[in-house]
Amino acid sequence: MIIQYLLKLVLFTIIRGLILDDECVEEIEKVKFFLKKLHYFISDSNCQIDIQIKRRGENPLDSNSTNNTIIDLDYDSENIREELLTLKTSDYIKTVKDIMRPNTPNYWIFSKNIKGKDIYIKLKIYDMNKIHLMSFHYAVKQIEDKPYI
Repeated sequence: MIIQYLLKLVLFTIIRGLILDDECVEEIEKVKFFLKKLHYFISDSNCQIDIQIKRRGENPLDSNSTNNTIIDLDYDSENIREELLTLKTSDYIKTVKDIMRPNTPNYWIFSKNIKGKDIYIKLKIYDMNKIHLMSFHYAVKQIEDKPYI
């Protein structure tokens, strides 16, 4: 009985470690540096913001999709650029690995209140001229885990 318990505990610890290795909370100085780079790059009109409007398998009627959120907010790419320029360390949630493209930069996750609703923002910097915005949609659940509020 004790051996089974210990085996389960070891297995749980290993699995939890694998899951946690895919995400982390960066030190505040790293978050500040990321935001400084992001703001610098986005301020350049040559910087392309690649907004992933649709995702494979996503229900087009989902009110929390990036596409429907952008429509509901009556936003265009310039409005999104302006919102990204105002991200602060207090908006930061965590950083996650790109599981589909493991040799690319990590995604940085933020949440921001826009027009009275929490917006979930997931993005990465590819290089000086390209930002990939994976998510910009109404938060599906309440966001409470902001480490630098």
